[in-house]
Amino acid sequence: MANLRLRVGQFSHRGRRRANNEDWLGRFQPEDPERLADKGSLFLVADGMGGHQSGELASRLAVDQVIRHYVDAPGADVGRALRRAIGVANATLYSQSRRGSEAGVGRDWGTTMVAAVVRGADLWIANVGDSRAYLLRGDRLRQLTEDHVLGPDSGVGLHVITRALGRKPDVEVDIFPPLRLRTGDRILLCSDGLTSPLPDERIQALAGRYPPQEAAEALVRAANERGGPDNVSVVLVEVTEGGSATPLSTRGYLQEVWDSLSRVLPAEIRQRPAWVLILALLLAALMIIGLGFVLGLVVL
Repeated sequence: MANLRLRVGQFSHRGRRRANNEDWLGRFQPEDPERLADKGSLFLVADGMGGHQSGELASRLAVDQVIRHYVDAPGADVGRALRRAIGVANATLYSQSRRGSEAGVGRDWGTTMVAAVVRGADLWIANVGDSRAYLLRGDRLRQLTEDHVLGPDSGVGLHVITRALGRKPDVEVDIFPPLRLRTGDRILLCSDGLTSPLPDERIQALAGRYPPQEAAEALVRAANERGGPDNVSVVLVEVTEGGSATPLSTRGYLQEVWDSLSRVLPAEIRQRPAWVLILALLLAALMIIGLGFVLGLVVL
């Protein structure tokens, strides 16, 4: 099965109200074709809890553990490897917390986790907590994960996470059946610092408007403009060719051209929709060609 071509953007910020950033991002994309065919590409977002440096350490340790144990897992079952790797990360966090408690220096830490694996043309998703995965296909944004929280109607608080890594000896991991990807699909992983201040409609508009890196930065910026109540982190993965739909279209080719040009354009120009600027560039090129044709006739 051929591997997809992916473009990836990611960005993380502490937000407007937090002193430090307890989120952590991770990514494993092997260059070796055989390893890529075997393991695919792995992307992770973890939202640490515990305050001060505990949350940051928890999220970073969890991401490192998941990558290591996923990569080392035997067999070709992606879902099973993800579940095992996240389980090992949970056990590591819990064990370290317990050892610290016995020594009088224990940490009340934990972390959420959302993971995506793209292997061949298939997408696997795993999650624990309230960090989310979305699929943007065309103009439709679909949440793929379920939040493990108690809402305001529960009577126990405004937002209580019911599952997290590091809080108990074992953790239940949601593994979702693989989805077939298409050219143009975008996979969005994020912490709740994005989804709390922004409605899905706004997330959809920004996630599909720009190239992946610019889109990731725009999403984080929009969350901060709405108050930035928490750390906010985004990983955005775009399927640019090789999916189950048609190969890269003319629109996709023009998007590639725009992505190259956008690197040298000022930020205020990059904020405009890409198709508008591509159309303007094409019109300018046609005008130059037309002018050259007219001048050629004059010379003749």
